[in-house]
Amino acid sequence: MQQITLKPIDDFSGLGRRWQALEADADGGFFRGWVFLGCLAEQRFAGAGLLCVQRNGVDVALGLIGRGQGRQWLNETGDRAADAVFIEHNGLLVRRGHEDVVGPALRHAVEQGGALVLSGIDAGTLRAAEGAGWLELQQSRFAPCVDLWGFGVSVDPGGSKPGFVDTLSANARAQIRRSMRLYGPALGVELPGSLEAAHGFFDELVALHQQSWERRGLPGAFAEGSILAFHRALINRGWPSGHVHVLRVVGGEGVIGMLYNFISSGRVLSYQSGFAYPQGDARAKPGLVCHVLAIGHYARRRQHYYDLLAGADRYKLTLSREGESLHWATLHAPWSAAGVVAKARSAAKVFRK
Repeated sequence: MQQITLKPIDDFSGLGRRWQALEADADGGFFRGWVFLGCLAEQRFAGAGLLCVQRNGVDVALGLIGRGQGRQWLNETGDRAADAVFIEHNGLLVRRGHEDVVGPALRHAVEQGGALVLSGIDAGTLRAAEGAGWLELQQSRFAPCVDLWGFGVSVDPGGSKPGFVDTLSANARAQIRRSMRLYGPALGVELPGSLEAAHGFFDELVALHQQSWERRGLPGAFAEGSILAFHRALINRGWPSGHVHVLRVVGGEGVIGMLYNFISSGRVLSYQSGFAYPQGDARAKPGLVCHVLAIGHYARRRQHYYDLLAGADRYKLTLSREGESLHWATLHAPWSAAGVVAKARSAAKVFRK
């Protein structure tokens, strides 16, 4: 027997236990896990709802539903400032073998509460949403990714596979190797040894990140105090469990850059960074060097993917050979006025093409 419900959340601690129990039998990834969503929920989800699918009384799919601006949001709050943490690889958390419930669950959500904003969803969730109502697609963004098992590393000495840098274009190989020579032979990755040290690494990253963006007249990702508070809470929750990493990359002259990554089921999500750009020497490529060293670091630890997340930035395309598209869309109930408008707008786009 299947039951789909959308109800207010009154017990986040109890929900956390249910969510983590389902997580153990799902392939949701970091952004659908309770480390991330639990932190978001406990800090920012006022009046949130729980979208739940049960079969024979057992949870098979869960999603947080935020409400704001006259609509609903999947695993987001609906508040622009709060949602600046930017969710990707989004969707319902689904028990393996029960993926068929996604479409009916999304349809139930829009029939009960109105239009549903779906940010950063994968192809499977997009297909399910297309069959659940009238889908208005705002944008699709490519998320480049490096397969860490696709090249040789030091744990496989004498193997026939090339090293990672050898798999890149001739121009990329030249830029990276020249930059590494400029930084000297003492290149390495440093890890914090305690939670307190992890916060210290994060503070270094924020300073480098903000300096770089403010020089360009832009606010940077950590300009808001509420965003900093969220990430400090996320480090408290995720660093001890190994789901949140902060790395310092150093060379002969000191710090080259800092990386802030999320880890889940063999996938490294390269979430944010801060680099020390040397003045007057365009040959130094601190971003490329940091990512190349991090890729080697995670490959040696047998992680599977280094995910550069959404956005076809030049450095991401330089480093990657594969990836997937993520999508931002709004799902409307087929009989709603907003759904009719969305359908007409979509038809007009097709006609213009």
